Amino acid sequence: MNIRAGIMDIGSNSIRLVIYEVTEQGHYRVIQECKESARLSEKIDQQGYMSRQAVDKIVPIIRQFKSICDLYKVTHLRAAATAAIRNAENSSQIIEWLYQDTGVAIEVLSGEQEGAAGFLGVVNTMNAQDGIIIDIGGGSTEVTLFRSRQLIHTYSFPFGAVNMNVRFSGDGQWEAKHTQALEQYIREQLLQHEWIASNPGLPIIGLGGTIRTVGKMNQKKHRYSLPVTHHYQMRGEDVEELYHSLPSMTVLQRKKIPGLSKSRADIIIPGVIIMQTIYRTAQASEWMICGSGLRDGLFQELITPEHPIVPDPLEISLQNILAFNTPVPPEHLERVSAHARQLYAALEPAPLELDQKLLQVSSRLYKTGAALNYYQYSRHTYYWLLNTGLRGMTHREAVLTALIADYHPKARTPEQIQEFKDILHDADDMRIYRLGSLVKLAAALDRSELGSITEVTAQTKTGSVHLQLSCKTEPVLEMGELEAAAKDVQKAWDVNLSWSVHLLP
Repeated sequence: MNIRAGIMDIGSNSIRLVIYEVTEQGHYRVIQECKESARLSEKIDQQGYMSRQAVDKIVPIIRQFKSICDLYKVTHLRAAATAAIRNAENSSQIIEWLYQDTGVAIEVLSGEQEGAAGFLGVVNTMNAQDGIIIDIGGGSTEVTLFRSRQLIHTYSFPFGAVNMNVRFSGDGQWEAKHTQALEQYIREQLLQHEWIASNPGLPIIGLGGTIRTVGKMNQKKHRYSLPVTHHYQMRGEDVEELYHSLPSMTVLQRKKIPGLSKSRADIIIPGVIIMQTIYRTAQASEWMICGSGLRDGLFQELITPEHPIVPDPLEISLQNILAFNTPVPPEHLERVSAHARQLYAALEPAPLELDQKLLQVSSRLYKTGAALNYYQYSRHTYYWLLNTGLRGMTHREAVLTALIADYHPKARTPEQIQEFKDILHDADDMRIYRLGSLVKLAAALDRSELGSITEVTAQTKTGSVHLQLSCKTEPVLEMGELEAAAKDVQKAWDVNLSWSVHLLP
């Protein structure tokens, strides 16, 4: 029986709730997410205390979130507070007040726990072996170094987008003296941890609303064709440009910037200053944005506390999609995938790792769209794969997967390729046609989904391939599909394709 688990993140800038559905096998999906701005860092007085009146303002948010959990029949709720409450002088009292008024037991994460959870959110959803993670919140910034997908160092710094805005600006205006003072304050603290500056050349992987917002702004500016921030990459110069341009703008001017939400128009400047200062200090190579983070890590700790690091983010992502989102028999998808790999091995004398990865994913997900509507399921699959955020794939790989799964060379594929020219490489056109034709042929070989064709043996000669099809029953539907699919393979691979059928006794 499936269970429902909730993660409530009481952050320094906003309070969020995510509800997951989890199967007995451990597959999961998000079924609800809520967010409400709280700006808790602004509610700390000069003595470091949060008043009862300030706490009362967030009680209705937590109460409603708890009611949503009740509505969704959540059986496991983990509520965690971060920097604003952690650093308050009356932290324990705040937690007690909230428990009395809401009935929600809240754990206060240490800086190390917060950094470790963010690390899990990254390595479990990205194909990244080494890097520096920064999670800019409202009241703190966690910086984490990892190597070979293992956490090496993590530290929580007491500067965030909200509390630094209050401390160094307050009125929303940033003069050079404010910018320089904040940058110096950040750099002095960073240099106390030599591991940050002694690992140059690594990518910085950014978590949190500030960095996602910067990514959206960058995408709007460059008219980027895929509106997904997870795994979006930026150059160091992209953030440096914002570092120089944003402080001279008024709040009203900033509110008009495409991609920048009005609620972040005031705190985006300290956020960018934090980003730029860390990037310079670390001598990083590029920016990468991770759409997952603290809440994902807390969830992973909740469901698999003994082994929270998944071995293969992409495979887990595939399993989660297939567990919830396809009515297609899994045995059929395994056969299609096996046929596709076998055909590729017969046709490609020098197999490429990227091609094999794309075939593996697209052949298993080619019919996902049938969960929405069987008719035109290929179109639905295309949209789904572009927007679902396949974990462990770059944007280019995700676009290629969608185009290969929704392969229609005489209809929409050429137009779709043009739409993503800013992401795809020149050689990708041929890759899409070749791999797309193989997935189509592999699906045709099991059109009935009954496994009528039990074995495919490929015999190759120069310029030709012959398929010997061993069948347990007459492959009626398969033969009807095979001829049309074979034409696409012949054209894409410049090869003659023939086949013979052998009925097993």
